[in-house]
Amino acid sequence: MNETFEERLWFRMSRLNVFVTVGMTAIGLIVGTIYLIAFTSLREFIPGYTKDEVVQMAYHNQSKIDSLEAMVGAQEKLLFAMSLAISGEIPFDEIQEVRDSALIINYAAITFERSREDDLLREQIERGERFNLVQQPHSLSFGNVDESLNSGTHFNTQSLSRMLFFVPLEGTIIADFDAQNKHFGIDITGKVNDVIKAVQNGTVVSADWTIDANYVIAIQHENNMLSIYKHNSALLKRVGDFVRAGEPIAFIGNSGEGYKGPILHFELWFHGSPVNPRNYVPF
Repeated sequence: MNETFEERLWFRMSRLNVFVTVGMTAIGLIVGTIYLIAFTSLREFIPGYTKDEVVQMAYHNQSKIDSLEAMVGAQEKLLFAMSLAISGEIPFDEIQEVRDSALIINYAAITFERSREDDLLREQIERGERFNLVQQPHSLSFGNVDESLNSGTHFNTQSLSRMLFFVPLEGTIIADFDAQNKHFGIDITGKVNDVIKAVQNGTVVSADWTIDANYVIAIQHENNMLSIYKHNSALLKRVGDFVRAGEPIAFIGNSGEGYKGPILHFELWFHGSPVNPRNYVPF
């Protein structure tokens, strides 16, 4: 009441009124605090909360780091591949070998009987008729091939002599070219898992597994020249692949006859006739 005793304000105190007033006040404070923390920038001053700019910056930096890691990984792979290309070596455990399911069979325990037809087919293949990409000189005998070629009777080998050949395998020659005994190439020994390389640019025309020579790969080169690589343990190229001189094409094997150890049988054919590789390849 004021000085004139006129009533201005009144309220009644009770336990229920006090409880309701205090409860509503507490609820209002809680709701207001949650709103300030959730929807205003005041939450940045509370320990444990970070600024939105900091979170966005961290996410952006993480994206940049992931991109840099991917770029560095790609560059490392490129440098590794370039080093292998320069050295001419390929890690054996990282090569996807051209194999088939027949490798799980133990061929040593299998016996084979040759028929008359099989002997005729082998003789036909040995006479150079296996590949139809070269012209077969029927009038040229195998007994003195190099001499006939060099004399110019049928072909001119000057272009063959001027060509530069890459050595297919660094090793020791244990068997020379002997056309009279139908040994149309040379045998070279090497080390386990040595890489066999192409002697010239060309296209793979054959990449098969055989009973006698294990994996065999043949490459057709320019000037009707063909190179054949036998007794390989695994092939790195398929039929139709283009290869360059010095490019790895296979791994050395140990299936040579009369020799226990890694060996390569290498043949060089010119116009469908075998020539002595030692006359042209700098072993």
